Amino acid sequence: MKLANILLVLVALSHLGLRADLVAHWTLEEGTGATAGDSTANGRTGTIAGTTLWNTTDLPPVPTGTTAALEMDGVDDQINIVGYKGISGTGDRSVSAWIKTDLNSTSQDMGIVSWGSNSTTQKWTFRIQTQNGTPGAIRVEANGGFFVGNTVVTDTEWHHVAVTWANDGTPDIQDAKLYVDGVLDAEFGSIDFPPSASQSVAINTAVGSDVRIGDDFQLTHNWRGGIDEVRIYDEALDAAAIADLAIGNQILSALEASEEAVASGAPVELSWASDPANDTLTIDNGVGDVSGLAMITVNPTATTTYTLTGTRGGDTEELQVTVLVNAAPLINEVINLGSETLLEGQSTTIFWDVFGEAGLSMNGNNVTGLDRIELSPTETTTYTFAATNAFGTTTSQFTLTVIDGNNPDLGWEVAERPNGVLTQWDPTTNTTGNLGIAFINSTGGTVQSGASNFSSISKWVNSPGYNLAANPLDSWQDGLGDLVTKEDVSWEMVVRPGDFTGTHTLFNTGGNGQGLGIVLTASILDFRFQSANNASQRIIISTDLSAIGLATDFFHIVATADVGGASPGVATLYVNGQLVAGPTSSTGIIADWDGGDLAELGKGANIPTSTAFPFEAFTGDIAVFNYYGSRVLNASQVSDKYDALGGPGGDLAIKNIEYDDAADEIRLTFDSIPNQTYALETTVDLSTEAWIELDDSISSGGTETTIVISGVVLPDPGNPRRFYRILLGL
Repeated sequence: MKLANILLVLVALSHLGLRADLVAHWTLEEGTGATAGDSTANGRTGTIAGTTLWNTTDLPPVPTGTTAALEMDGVDDQINIVGYKGISGTGDRSVSAWIKTDLNSTSQDMGIVSWGSNSTTQKWTFRIQTQNGTPGAIRVEANGGFFVGNTVVTDTEWHHVAVTWANDGTPDIQDAKLYVDGVLDAEFGSIDFPPSASQSVAINTAVGSDVRIGDDFQLTHNWRGGIDEVRIYDEALDAAAIADLAIGNQILSALEASEEAVASGAPVELSWASDPANDTLTIDNGVGDVSGLAMITVNPTATTTYTLTGTRGGDTEELQVTVLVNAAPLINEVINLGSETLLEGQSTTIFWDVFGEAGLSMNGNNVTGLDRIELSPTETTTYTFAATNAFGTTTSQFTLTVIDGNNPDLGWEVAERPNGVLTQWDPTTNTTGNLGIAFINSTGGTVQSGASNFSSISKWVNSPGYNLAANPLDSWQDGLGDLVTKEDVSWEMVVRPGDFTGTHTLFNTGGNGQGLGIVLTASILDFRFQSANNASQRIIISTDLSAIGLATDFFHIVATADVGGASPGVATLYVNGQLVAGPTSSTGIIADWDGGDLAELGKGANIPTSTAFPFEAFTGDIAVFNYYGSRVLNASQVSDKYDALGGPGGDLAIKNIEYDDAADEIRLTFDSIPNQTYALETTVDLSTEAWIELDDSISSGGTETTIVISGVVLPDPGNPRRFYRILLGL
């Protein structure tokens, strides 16, 4: 009985707190007229605009009852709360409403409640949406970020929707929780209810526009359908309070067992919370009628699941609880929230759901009391997760594979693909944990094979035209970047133009606001990215491929973007292992490179500087495409990657050396790349590697270059040995 009393007190306190923090409540019970009264003492009366109609027949199932609601036309109908600016700054808040759309369609963007200013971090908008995550779900957004639910509410049925947000010290839109019909719909970090999409942004809501109901900051987002019972609180309501608004007094709200695992015949207390107005209340497995009770003792002799059943009117609810008898713990699941393949230095979070345990361990390390752990293995490791109680131990194993940190996060190669149309190009390397990432053939893409100027490249995709598959597990639909794409990035491609004519988008992601692109116009290759569509927050660097090789050659391209924080961005561009442009800095701050629009390979019109970039179909070839998240590859890494691909002159090895004693000359011959420059260095002592540069601007002789070093007299008693090496020049 003691537990039942505590539960009743908590429920009572929840109701009191809920009302005390209700700062605005538009019941919409007027049924007539052009005003919407505020039921709180704050008197925040709203003015009904447009041709809004009162509805007194098709009403939502508000637990406390309702006699009227508003019907809006989606054109100019809304409620303006003149003079009320909503919850500003980083203050805790909750917003709830009953909504019903006129159209049964997920292609609707309509505002429920909004206020603030349409500037980064300063807007607060609660609405339904189409573009990120689940179309037709509810969404809360601040300019620059958003948080999207999972349940479709645009089905012409009444739904109770709510958003709560609490400042945890680092105010961010991702701290929101979304509810539909009294049930949690999205919470960041939740295993069962993660957001269908989200983008981090700080919350600092401005004292700007008045609160509006049925509209937001877009001209085309007026509400079309019914709306009722709109509330704003200056606290983040808990799940029970939200359920109370949506459902009212639940038939059953709790069922617990005092022990999860016991010996046969040991006493176990079952306790529950239920509505005193229920018609019947029973527990199966021989317990029977428990009406008027909140606790009972059972003595199971075998593992038993008890079902509590309550009825009220024509409604029935059930809750269940299991008691293990003389049994080891149950491991319901062990989930890797990241990737099974990790780069050196990366980590992943392992979550588990267990029942009946007294202790937990991970590879012998005590993790009792936890439900997840972050693992950062330095080598491929098999982990054993163990749950133990007095009756035994249950284990589960999983393996984390660690690969070289120089590998990409996402890498596409063609080597193992059969010739023919490539409908879906799956990555050969994927350390993101998102197995849904893939390039989908949109306008073309055929695997071909043959010889090339790279020793490791014998297959490629001809005439590629791919969209990156939509990714609900990622922050953006394109699957690239992180939940916050304000990170450095490097891109690697092996591309054969075929000809130096036309305008081609080799790759783009993010769009023309915050976006990034690699573009080939005739023979001019450029790399561009921006965080806003203006010159100061944009970088474009370029090089002429015709000065490096032939259009029928493959080119190894690496483009890097150094972004993030309140600082300029920096761009670099490498071709065939050599720095050809940059590092170049922007004049303004560039803190992001991905605005969320679809990523495309071999095509794309919506790139930085243009919403209608006049690209032509790319009829060339792409053999490799790699994405390196949160990393700026350096010159040495780029050179190593070029060498590994077997590009012409890639290793810069001296393949022949001759001495002409008559002319006192040394002739060094090495593989080279047309139109590149090289440097020559020498030393007499490899142990100290005291290299001396002899020349840093040696012009390439084509695919093979010979250097003549004059004035060398051999043998040289003072220097019996001399070493030479070739490097990329200026």
